Parts: sequence; structure tokens; C-alpha cells
Amino acid sequence: MHPIGLYLHLPFCTRICHYCDFVKSALYSEEQKKAYLHSLESLLDDYLKVWDEVPGVSSQLYSVFWGGGTPSLVTHEIAPIMRKILAHTAPDAEITLEANPEHINEESLRIWASHGINRISLGVQSFHQEGLKALTREHTAEQALEAVRLVRRFIPNCNVDLIYGWPGQTERDWAEDIAQLISSGATHASLYNLTFEGSTPFARRVARGKMHAIDDDRLYGFYETACRLMTIADYEHEEVSNWHLPGHEARHNGLYWHGGSYLALGAGAHSFLQELGPYGTRWQQSGNWRTFVPEPMTTLQGIITRQYNQIDGDRGIEAWILEVVSSGLRTSRGINISAIELKSGYSLVPRPILCQALELGLLWHDKEGQLFLHELEWFRETRWSLEVALSFIQA
Repeated sequence: MHPIGLYLHLPFCTRICHYCDFVKSALYSEEQKKAYLHSLESLLDDYLKVWDEVPGVSSQLYSVFWGGGTPSLVTHEIAPIMRKILAHTAPDAEITLEANPEHINEESLRIWASHGINRISLGVQSFHQEGLKALTREHTAEQALEAVRLVRRFIPNCNVDLIYGWPGQTERDWAEDIAQLISSGATHASLYNLTFEGSTPFARRVARGKMHAIDDDRLYGFYETACRLMTIADYEHEEVSNWHLPGHEARHNGLYWHGGSYLALGAGAHSFLQELGPYGTRWQQSGNWRTFVPEPMTTLQGIITRQYNQIDGDRGIEAWILEVVSSGLRTSRGINISAIELKSGYSLVPRPILCQALELGLLWHDKEGQLFLHELEWFRETRWSLEVALSFIQA
């Protein structure tokens, strides 16, 4: 039976960070928040009723992830939903809640732990006050350090998010941020380069020439520094932006990277069931959280095809291959050539660039048909994924 994860999106924030491109809002009332949580619970109820309609999927949740937005704005409010989730969750499931450092205190941590949360993902972003200001964060560097320490007391499994490439950041700033993360005892780290997505304030400033992105060579230098320092500290590199101490890999994120199934509830959330259709089925809920009011449905197909869902209907063989390659090649597990060939009927015939990369050791494969990309090349995964995907040709 295939494992399955559950993602729940809470779009509420106290303020909007200028780099964030997720569905979120700082303009809401307590009544709107309560109504949204009620709708989230109703949608979960609908899925639980039709669970048996998903062929080959486990009857217990493998992982749960509360994301946002800012899920740490709620505490006891998640209790009704968590009771239902825990009734369908494997005993060893990873259950994560995203939190901002300024919301961390002993009371909130006790409440979350009592409701089954066993992993906290802290949006620190930087331990430098200059970085926090540049990234429009609300907490201070001191609050960030204290938050990690406090989380580790109550919920030992703690991820820390950091961002590199913010305006004015130096290589020394970045090395110091990583050193602070390591010394904090965080069991997992997500280290992202700053991006300028969609219609975010940062993206608009770049478009108007009011802000300039750090060039790719400097960003790659930051990435190399992260690889070196995290390895020295005995963190294992699981994915281009993610490291973990032994035994603390990101189980829920692993479903995204390796083609696993997950249900995603809430405004803008993306779901994927590998068991539906020859190449799985993906769908996304509307990003308008104010209109997120599920209508009762009694079948899985009815839930997926609700009027506020958008289904990805163009998933053919080649799109599936590119998807598998691009998500897996940037991880320590790589991709399984044999499995792709068996399912698609396509064979891997390396193009000239891939032949050269194999000769240089930038790519290699083992006897089980697993293809790996060198860790330092994960940063350029987009280029390599296209080359590998185009090298799969119809047999």
C-alpha cells in the first residue's frame, strides 16, 4: 500500500513578507478565521468518507503538515481537526506545524504537542538583524535563537528555514547564519535562495529597477558554502534546499520529491494522487480563501471536480517523465531509470551533454538503475532535468 500525506493550508498572517508568493492575507476577522477552519474540517470529513475509493493507498496517514500563511496564529483552534486526523494517522507519523519565532512560547508549544504536533518548522530566515529587516520579518535575531531553544525543549524535532541572497548579504553573513543554525541543535534545515515570484512586492520592485537580485554566481557560492558547512556538521543533504541530522529527514516533503500521494486542503493547496490515472492526478483549490466553502460531496470524483478546483488535465507520458526527473534528480535518492522505462515505455539514450557529464562524474548510475546528479549540481537542476528528460525516447 502506498503511503499518503495530508497538507492543510492556513492563509492568515499578521503582516505580509515582501518575498512570499503563497496564498495569504493579513486582512481577516476572527469570524472569518473560524469559518475557514470549519470549512477545512468539512472538507477533511468529505475525504475521510471516500477514502476507500483511492486504490492502493494506505488507510493511515504517513505525514501531516500545517502550512501557510502562519499556522502558529492558532493553537486550540486546531483541536477538532487534529482529533479526526489522529484517528487516521500511523503511530509514527510526522506531524509538522509551521511557526514564526515571535509566536513561540511555552503555552503554545504545550498546546500543539497535546494535539499531536511532533515537529515544528520555524520560519527564522536569518539570524542577522540586517537580514530580518531586508526580508521584512517581524521577529528579532534574539527571538529567533530563543525560539529554536524553546521549541527543542518541548518538541525536539525542529526544522529551521533560512534564506540566502537577501540585499546586502555577504558570504560572512551567510556562514554566520549557518553556524547559528548548527549550534542551535535544529534537527533539520531548509536553506532557500531568495526568489522574486509572481506579484510579490519584491518582484514588483525588481521589475521597476528599484531592487536587484544577486547574480547566479554569487548565489551558487552561497550554496557551495552551505554544502560544505552542513556536511562538516554531520547534516545529510537530502534535497537541494534541505539537510537533516541522521534520523530526521523530512518525511512529508519526501512525498513531494519522490512522486508520493498527498491530499492538500485549503485555499491554493495542490493535491496529487499517484493511484488515479496512468500518471496520477493533480488538482489545485482556488486561491480565494474567502470563498472557500466546500459543498457536500459523496464521491472522490465529486470532491476533485468541485467548481473551485483546477485539475491538471494535460499529464501525458513526457510531462510525467519531466516531473519525475525534475523532482528526483535534485535529491540524494536520484531517479530510477528502470522504473521510468518500465512505466513509460521510453528508454534512456543519453544526449551528448549527458554523455560528457557521465564521463566527468557529474552524473552516475548504479547497478539498480538509479541515476544520481552530483550534489553541487543540484543547484542547476533545471538544466540537467531537461537534458535527462529529453534523453528518454520512445522505444
